[in-house]
Amino acid sequence: MKKERQEYLQILRSLQGDAEGRRLAYEYIRQSDCYVYGMPAPVSFVPVFYTPDEVRFLEDVCRTTHRILCKVIRHYLESETYRALFHFPKETERLILLPCDYDDLLPMARFDFFLSEDDLSFWFCEFNADGASAMSRTQIGCEAAAQSETFRRFAAGHRAEPFETFDSWAEELLRTYAGDRNSVEKPNVLITDFEDAVTMSDVTRYLDAFARRGVPARFVDIRKLVFDGEALRDPSDGMRFHVVYRRAVTSDIVRNMDACRALIDAVEARRVCLIGHFRTTVIHSKMINVALLDEQTQALLTGEEREFVREHVLPTFRFRSDEPRVSVEDVLHHRKQWILKPEDDYDSHGVFAGTDLTQEEWAMRVRETLDSGYVAMRYHEPPVCEIALTDPSAQSAPDCGIVRWGCLTGAFAFNGKLKGFFSMMGDRGVINERHGAVSVPSFRLPED
Repeated sequence: MKKERQEYLQILRSLQGDAEGRRLAYEYIRQSDCYVYGMPAPVSFVPVFYTPDEVRFLEDVCRTTHRILCKVIRHYLESETYRALFHFPKETERLILLPCDYDDLLPMARFDFFLSEDDLSFWFCEFNADGASAMSRTQIGCEAAAQSETFRRFAAGHRAEPFETFDSWAEELLRTYAGDRNSVEKPNVLITDFEDAVTMSDVTRYLDAFARRGVPARFVDIRKLVFDGEALRDPSDGMRFHVVYRRAVTSDIVRNMDACRALIDAVEARRVCLIGHFRTTVIHSKMINVALLDEQTQALLTGEEREFVREHVLPTFRFRSDEPRVSVEDVLHHRKQWILKPEDDYDSHGVFAGTDLTQEEWAMRVRETLDSGYVAMRYHEPPVCEIALTDPSAQSAPDCGIVRWGCLTGAFAFNGKLKGFFSMMGDRGVINERHGAVSVPSFRLPED
């Protein structure tokens, strides 16, 4: 990664910032369907290039992480005592415990971590399952980067290939579905979410992937579905669905339980196969960090797995006045050492990093979040790398507009198998597009 990044930046500097390449990349994104908050998706002009050894290392990380998280999910389903550790609302717990007739516990996940390009050391930021998204941003970013002279010159000496996540996910979903006790040979596939929350650029590419396999698939808003006691259907034409790819995160469903009743009832009646099942909420919740470090979870793991957790999971605690393992005063007076996150939400909603706030602002957030369903996590300073933006105007800035920003690596794992990335870089404590971050194109460099 690091060596290849420096080579790429050297080419960029030799082209005085490659203003034309930046313009072409930005225009490519602008004309695509890849928009974020109503604007063209912000994308790094400088990709990440993974060598074969780095890919093998991250494949092993994904396998180990997946194995550990599946042990947690399994124990949650089996142990009422263990379930109490997560403090889920009753409605959420009920959804998690609904029946599921296939064996795969975590078909889709994205593991987000702070990865050092110097020595491949890393710390987990969070684990995503429900609605893990943004594959399309990586794909479009790769296609945009390839428009530039910088990329062409780099590719003249390297065989850089984008990762593929849409066809491989369609294949993996159908493989998981085939293991369901009620599976049929030719299923109809539903992708569902809230229309006002879904990343539609992802959905259209999933639908295309199923179409290439001759599998009927469509998107329907979760609130529009109907269940007639026998089948989950699209009310527009009565189409029956056999398998559902759930993009809607559990916290949104719980907030809209009545509107989502058709899907819930169909799952409870075992009339539809749900992927990912609500049980993936166990690892999507920020309480997973608390649970991983708890002695109950440690007892489930091998010695190697316990060491993996200790080395890569940041200390995290329920942010409550009655939690003896974390001092509210310490959090209040050492703001740059802490980040506050809702126990169960997504897309950085309500996340506050002390390093981004004044002491007065931080004190207000501490008061608001204490005893209010938050966790306090030790803040880890993200590893810093050089980056350049696609915005052509940045080319005229000092050093061709190259700046040093923090990195967050997101690895997509389908049943534990590494398939691709959605990574981001930003200059704030919370690395998210809501906070000015950009997504990063990711390429692999195959074996010679």
